[in-house]
Amino acid sequence: MSKKDVKKCSLKESIAHHLHLMLTTAFGELQSDAQFGNELWDEDFDNVSYRNKQKEKILLSLGKTIARFEKRIEKVKIEMRVQQEERTSHSDPGMKRKLEFTITAVISATNEPITYRDGFFISPLAYN
Repeated sequence: MSKKDVKKCSLKESIAHHLHLMLTTAFGELQSDAQFGNELWDEDFDNVSYRNKQKEKILLSLGKTIARFEKRIEKVKIEMRVQQEERTSHSDPGMKRKLEFTITAVISATNEPITYRDGFFISPLAYN
């Protein structure tokens, strides 16, 4: 709109942005494709801890979404950690549950490894 060049990013940055969108989008949230997203947002965050069955369900859902929508990477491995972390903010003190994701893969075009890490606090949701 201002007739300036659009800021460009690297291939790795572009993939990272796309993975972040997949991770933080619920199924049905994207109007143009209801299959974009993952099942994480269908889970009950009030549970004391994530059972293995829930964790596997989330990882499987995210893996399917990545395989379908991010064709620039292959050999994808996804890890999810659930931990308690103390928040020292004046507006939001106390313990919160945090989900941390590590996604490792290989960029198909260059055979270069890529590692993407993301995390956010849940119950209530807050980005890291």
